[in-house]
Amino acid sequence: MLGIVFEGGASRTVFSCGVMDCLLKMNVQADYVVGTSAGAAFGISYVSRQFGRNRELVKKYMCQKKYMGFRHFINPKNKAYYNLDYVFDEIPNEILPLDFETFDSFGGKFEAAVTNIETGEAEYFEVTSEDKSFTSLRASCALPLLFPPIEINNAYYMDGGFSDSIPIDRSLEMGCNKNIVVLTRPMDYVKQDEKMQKLVDRIYKNYPNFLKAAHQRTEKYNNQTDRLKQMARNGEIILIVPKTTFNISRTENNPKKLDELYKLGYVQTKKMQQQIQEYLEK
Repeated sequence: MLGIVFEGGASRTVFSCGVMDCLLKMNVQADYVVGTSAGAAFGISYVSRQFGRNRELVKKYMCQKKYMGFRHFINPKNKAYYNLDYVFDEIPNEILPLDFETFDSFGGKFEAAVTNIETGEAEYFEVTSEDKSFTSLRASCALPLLFPPIEINNAYYMDGGFSDSIPIDRSLEMGCNKNIVVLTRPMDYVKQDEKMQKLVDRIYKNYPNFLKAAHQRTEKYNNQTDRLKQMARNGEIILIVPKTTFNISRTENNPKKLDELYKLGYVQTKKMQQQIQEYLEK
């Protein structure tokens, strides 16, 4: 049983879009897909098998003011850096339609990792076409300071990266004995504490468990990546990691810069084709 795990990283996750398209070209279809933050948001195009859809999204729509910017943050009906209804509803349902028929025919399960701000723990919501506004993806992408908490079933959630940045353990728990893990930072990246953590501490002072998860995030992330590197060396997983991110920031929207990152993801995965096929055939 094959699992594919997509790390988040906002605009840096465009690297993963190239990986996804190359995997589709290679006809590598997982039994289980799990993503955190933008890893899940872009992952819908992989599950719906729409080669090139994410690239078109990046080149035509992410660069528009209607997609992201501080004017959306100060909009009392939105309160997020991203135009939530445009990104998670209008685009997939009207402008750049998701192939819901293929999405629904996916024989496995597709989940998004989120963080419950009351408990500070990771939860995993199945992403289905029943929720056409993709509330679970909004929650998984909800970075503090850039998003408000997202309500689901009378509970509030934020970015899954605070509790499970790279949900390999979830994939293993779901029974995946083979796993492809896609990261959005170079192999030598070591996470540092967030510069804005003190501000997050003030804003979310009433959620001590969430803040505990936030303060443990750096150590947990670095331990996760160290473990993944060892698993890759042991042949337990396929690890796909960008050689560079071209210094692209979390909110980069320049289509030329982002397309370079997309192409890097595609080319790197293409070079690993034989390794991937041998791993899957073992």
